[in-house]
Amino acid sequence: MNWDSDSHEGLPYRFSLPPGYDARTRYPVVIYLHGSAERGNDGHAHLKNGVDRLQGKELIAVAPQCPRHDTFGGSWYGGESETQRKVVALVRELGRRRSVDPQRVSIIGYSMGAIGAWSMIERHPELFSAAVPIAGDLHPESARGLTQFPIWAFHGADDHLVSPENTRKVAAWMAERGGIFRYTEFPAVGHDSWRPAFDTPDLLPWLLSQK
Repeated sequence: MNWDSDSHEGLPYRFSLPPGYDARTRYPVVIYLHGSAERGNDGHAHLKNGVDRLQGKELIAVAPQCPRHDTFGGSWYGGESETQRKVVALVRELGRRRSVDPQRVSIIGYSMGAIGAWSMIERHPELFSAAVPIAGDLHPESARGLTQFPIWAFHGADDHLVSPENTRKVAAWMAERGGIFRYTEFPAVGHDSWRPAFDTPDLLPWLLSQK
């Protein structure tokens, strides 16, 4: 399937509509934030690492591309970034469209994108229905306001690029407090944990069921 192109406030993004798309129907939206190696302005490099699994489903997939000089923000990158602000503005704009269900706008991030996704749901939980950070990182204390926010985090146990340690701490903290938090860690998997994450059968049904 092909990806269409658009931009918002100078942020380029690709999007994919569901089969039989009807503009009178409200669809869930899944925002996908890519990793650091896919930054640029070519419109193609970020369409990898699992985002293609979102095509052909009953959802609108939206994949912004971060410019090479910036990041999606988060704990590794000094907090909020210019591109993070633009992604938030895009999410707000999408929520006003007739064909978008504003109660079902979720976010999946991988690596740099997961670090940014953690930051975005901390700052703007009201904009998102759920989040799936894959191979991400955060300051554990920043998740303390998210006990009732639907999150399913994934990580590889042998990830030597982004350690799973802080995600483990958040999972333990959430479990102690009854948080609606799911954590899946894959044994003997490194940084490419997006592969088994997207192979998890319950992932998309769970994500799209959240409001």
